[in-house]
Amino acid sequence: MLPDLRTKDKTTKTMIYMHQFIPRNASHRLQQLQHWGRLRQEQVGQAYYLTKDTVLQFLRRQLERGNWREVQEVLRGKPMTRAGQFLYHELRDRVIGKLIMRLGLRKIIAVGLAMVLLPVILAQVAGELLRRIRQ
Repeated sequence: MLPDLRTKDKTTKTMIYMHQFIPRNASHRLQQLQHWGRLRQEQVGQAYYLTKDTVLQFLRRQLERGNWREVQEVLRGKPMTRAGQFLYHELRDRVIGKLIMRLGLRKIIAVGLAMVLLPVILAQVAGELLRRIRQ
């Protein structure tokens, strides 16, 4: 969960607590999914890059449409409004569809990969965005 960027004191540094954003035992879950689905390491790597590209394209398109608040909620890990939840579910469904179509994965495996990879990638994107804003 990303903290509020507005601070009273300009000297206070904003910390990102990534461990709260990333699911517990994400690497263990990914290994279990890889073993259960008989996925090769190459396929997991392709799924990661495909998911990251999909997330970046989707968020860029939403920002161009003016959905800044919803994108901000998704990146913070708190899609509380209906629009933010809809945006997150639409992103998840888009990632699942691309994993199925481009990598030829079964739906259950694509859903599992999306559930593990999506929070990790969103945390990375949020961290990169904050790093760029600070510079």
